[in-house]
Amino acid sequence: MTSFWHPLSTLLLTDPPCLATPLLLRFVLGADGSAELLYAGDRMWPAVAHGERLIVTPPDDDDVQPGAVVVVCPGGIPDLLRVTSRSNGELKLAADADPDLQETAPSDEVLGVARLARQRRGPFNARARRLALDLREAWTAAPDPADDPASTVREKYDEQADAYAGSGTQEMEPGLEQAICQSVAAGARILVVGSGSGRECFALARAGFGVTGLDFAPAMIERSTAEAQRLELQVEFRLGDLRGEDFGETPYDAILFTYDVYSFLPSRDNRIAALARMRSILTSEGRLFLSARRVQSVYGQAVLGLQWIAGRGRREWGDSHTRWINGAGDLRRSFVCVFSPRRLAAEIDEGGFELKSWRRGHGILVPRLL
Repeated sequence: MTSFWHPLSTLLLTDPPCLATPLLLRFVLGADGSAELLYAGDRMWPAVAHGERLIVTPPDDDDVQPGAVVVVCPGGIPDLLRVTSRSNGELKLAADADPDLQETAPSDEVLGVARLARQRRGPFNARARRLALDLREAWTAAPDPADDPASTVREKYDEQADAYAGSGTQEMEPGLEQAICQSVAAGARILVVGSGSGRECFALARAGFGVTGLDFAPAMIERSTAEAQRLELQVEFRLGDLRGEDFGETPYDAILFTYDVYSFLPSRDNRIAALARMRSILTSEGRLFLSARRVQSVYGQAVLGLQWIAGRGRREWGDSHTRWINGAGDLRRSFVCVFSPRRLAAEIDEGGFELKSWRRGHGILVPRLL
């Protein structure tokens, strides 16, 4: 069973409050001999709760043993994980409420040891805890309060724009790029919806397409525009909202939704109206590459049903949220709509498109004859 909400965690220094980095942690531990950290997220629940403060001390070889909770840097970002085994200087690491996480690290790369009781946690216990957290999240949580649910998405991506821009990768998923190149004529005009930091736009521009990027997060537009100039690529980036966007009169040969962007549009009526407008700006042989968050498992359907019941009819079925942690360590929630295949197919049809195939996380749509 896969978790409905991906487990989250991060560590912050408390004085002054800031995200912990390896350099900062090493400095504080070396200067003071210990560090007080704030834990944000739920990956180590219930051993460590969201918002809990804990003391971390420099690693001692006797402390870095199975059952201990240590600070390591998978992917270069400090995190709190439990040692499950140790052999020949290599650690196997897991999280108490994340059954899918399995990390390894050399024992000499441990930054610190949390002063918590040593315990052995098996994968069965992790799955049970994840199930409990999923059900609690479905029953008690919702997107952050806002008059417009889409604004919770905009706020998330505005705050995370620097992280996306600095991720160090501008590569497009190869299978998706190949599918576009096979379906769209060389030199064609492509509109990228949810252009973000510009990754897909830059890859398509290098492939010889004329590319326009559209995003409703101002910080993303600012950074992608600057990156296009740095890369010397002719890509136009525009700030706009799909729900009221004037696409102009010049037709596009293809429209690409980046991953899950269709799911960030609140309201079935808004989504169908956006599809209908995009149909009107596609050439007769045009293609729309649509990505949306889908769920097909019985478990996922049950979680969505529980959310709908908890909303007491105030939400459309499928209205849900993603979770993220801001720079202050607060757990935030932004809107997302999760579709069953049948519901998504119905919206595609009402928007004036026909679904030809589903590849690499995208449905390939063609304008339906009216």
